[in-house]
Amino acid sequence: MTPSAFELAAIVLGVCALALWINAVSFKLPLAAWLLITGLAVSAAMAATRWIFPDAPVVAAYARLVSQVDYPRLVLNFMLAYMLFAGAMNVDLGALARRAWAVGVLASLGTVVTAAIAGAGFWTVCKFAGFPIPLSWALVFGVLISPTDPIAVIAMTRRSTLQPELQAQLEGEALFNDGVAVVAFKAVTAFAIGSGLDHGVSLALAEQAALAAVGGAGLGLVCGFAAVLLIRVVDDWISETLITVATATAVYALALHFDLSGPVGVVVSGLVVGSQWAERRMSKVTLRHIHPFWRVLDEGMNAVLFFLLGVEVWALGGTWSLVWLAVCGPVVVLLARWVAVSIPLSLLPLAKGERRVNLINVVTWAGVRGGLPVAMALALPDVPARQPILAATFAVVLFSILLQSMTTERLALRTGYGHPAAQA
Repeated sequence: MTPSAFELAAIVLGVCALALWINAVSFKLPLAAWLLITGLAVSAAMAATRWIFPDAPVVAAYARLVSQVDYPRLVLNFMLAYMLFAGAMNVDLGALARRAWAVGVLASLGTVVTAAIAGAGFWTVCKFAGFPIPLSWALVFGVLISPTDPIAVIAMTRRSTLQPELQAQLEGEALFNDGVAVVAFKAVTAFAIGSGLDHGVSLALAEQAALAAVGGAGLGLVCGFAAVLLIRVVDDWISETLITVATATAVYALALHFDLSGPVGVVVSGLVVGSQWAERRMSKVTLRHIHPFWRVLDEGMNAVLFFLLGVEVWALGGTWSLVWLAVCGPVVVLLARWVAVSIPLSLLPLAKGERRVNLINVVTWAGVRGGLPVAMALALPDVPARQPILAATFAVVLFSILLQSMTTERLALRTGYGHPAAQA
């Protein structure tokens, strides 16, 4: 029997709640890493059961359950709107403004450079691994893996003791390059599917991507200011909080309807609603409640997202030959990230005593990938290149969450870009 959407939600939320309770009383690991480990453990247990008892009813039931989860649609058309809005509301705009140049360059030029290098590297690795794919599909992988994931990055920075300006830079880059990458992903995928596209069509796709990003930013700005004006004339924290929820929902829905960038739109509106200018127009009671509300909503969706990320490994399948791609994927992406970060940060003026190589290394290692690349990879059509792209994407994301995000704070402390927790 196939579970209904409500039954499926009950199962997922129940498992997540139990896993969080176990973590809270025992392991006390970062939420993202623990839920990902939980999802991986469930998938591994089912894979072992299938290997020992191929006809076990529980394996068939689990396969049906996983097939019911539309991970790309859940992330790209629902969760992303609220998680990006929540993340943008908590960004330190003052610190972000001081790093605006670096954020802008890394979110645009850095994303393009990372995509190009990662795509070329992935194409080369696939060729030697016995999975030759067209260069256009290798570029699709480069684009979907190029952005640092805002959900994973913000989850990491919230539990870290990084310098405020570095934290704002990492969060700002992740929030904005996310929107750029989602738009670029659609254009590059269309290019890869239409192998006969000429230069004129390719240019049109690039122009469409740019207009979508600019249009999304304009929509978010207008809706953000409109929300603040509505909040200004209300003195009720429930109404004011619901206005912010409606704003995030409306911006993303309108952006999807008019083919604009929803991620860019909700980030801009979240920055406006979370600004000091907006907070001065909120009641004192609202200020005590609005951020905890968005924190609970954000953390709850984070729990579901990372648990399902581990569960979705079940859908990977494939052969042992894909292991080579999984091993090389993180190396290729880290190298591409290091080159892309080195170019703009080499021109950034540093404070006295700072070492440029330390900053480049920290920003490179803090470029965590999360559930968004997996959602985009799973959304790809059923083409021969899909399986290698999925294998490499899962490997990069698992490496990011389980290693990079867990050790970034330690690297920041050793290089002077973080503070001990007692002094933070």
